[in-house]
Amino acid sequence: MSNEESFLDVNTDDAKEPIAVSAGEYEIRVIGGELATDKNGHNYFLPRFEIVNEPNAKDFTDFIGLPHDEMDEKETARAKWKLEAFKRCFGVVGSKVKPSETIGLTGWAILRVKEDPEWGEQNKVSKYILPK
Repeated sequence: MSNEESFLDVNTDDAKEPIAVSAGEYEIRVIGGELATDKNGHNYFLPRFEIVNEPNAKDFTDFIGLPHDEMDEKETARAKWKLEAFKRCFGVVGSKVKPSETIGLTGWAILRVKEDPEWGEQNKVSKYILPK
């Protein structure tokens, strides 16, 4: 396609707006992720997922706050468990894994639907399903 060709001549009659899937159990794939710092200076991991075999499903993320010194014992335990559940769900081994190394990994999760005022219905992870 040259710069002078029109891109509007693509037939879009069968185009569908991406949707949030109904709550339930789904196979999900990591398609991206970033390590970042929140407004309080605390680190977090934000993986981005797609739902396997659901081409019209919206992509979604899951906030995984990393343990830090300002957390109490209970908050630390929950943060560590969420990170461990992510690792087990996707078969991540070791502690020196970069976010880019998780791309393409698949696992199963129980998803819920949450209404976002800006983006409409969004899927969220209720629970990562751990292999037995």
